[in-house]
Amino acid sequence: MDSFPRTPITPSGPTGRDRSTTTTRGTRGGRRPGRYVLASVAAVSVALVTAGCQGGSTSAEPAGASRSVSAGAASDTPSPSDGSPTSAGSPTASPPAAPSDPSASESAAPAGPHRCAADELTMSLKQADSGAGQVYYRLTLVNTSDGACALHGFPGVSLIKRDGGVIGAPAEREGPALPQKVIQPGKTAEVTLHTANQGVSDSPCWDRPDYLKVYPPGSKDALTLRTAQPQICADRFTTTAIG
Repeated sequence: MDSFPRTPITPSGPTGRDRSTTTTRGTRGGRRPGRYVLASVAAVSVALVTAGCQGGSTSAEPAGASRSVSAGAASDTPSPSDGSPTSAGSPTASPPAAPSDPSASESAAPAGPHRCAADELTMSLKQADSGAGQVYYRLTLVNTSDGACALHGFPGVSLIKRDGGVIGAPAEREGPALPQKVIQPGKTAEVTLHTANQGVSDSPCWDRPDYLKVYPPGSKDALTLRTAQPQICADRFTTTAIG
């Protein structure tokens, strides 16, 4: 038995490990495709999400475009300061012409006779009927112009000295206001001056005037008449309205 050569026995364990290793590696190699599939699915998912985000941005792009267009349209719209009418400002900028026409026609309508100026008048004074201690004077105004004029209200009447001083006080108003008096050329209007006889009261009479000064109603210019009448007594000096 000792003459037979001994052949070394190769352990089966390494061979088994090689097989198992080969099998294990083959198994691991078989698992790798699954990982690749998962990676591909994840990449596709990321791509889809990215595409979705891009799609969201794409869908939002028209909104940005519409905003820029509306902003451009707003910038192209003329402002009221440019003088261009707008639908909102046109009613105030262009009022209807119809309501203004009546006012224009009314302003163009004749206003009637003008107020008589002092240089269009002359005057005279005459004592009227008196009684019971009262004295009345009729003051007459004559229209010397070529056209009709009008007087309305009370005149201003004062007694003036030769040196220009005023005697007493201007005549006070007596009686009601009368309608406007239209005086045709050469025609007259009248007022009544009222005083009292001497001795009616204890008050002394005023000095006799040298001039009678009369302001027509609404006039700053006066008419002057040289006269010694009226002499005012009892501190009564009044005038009626022109009629």
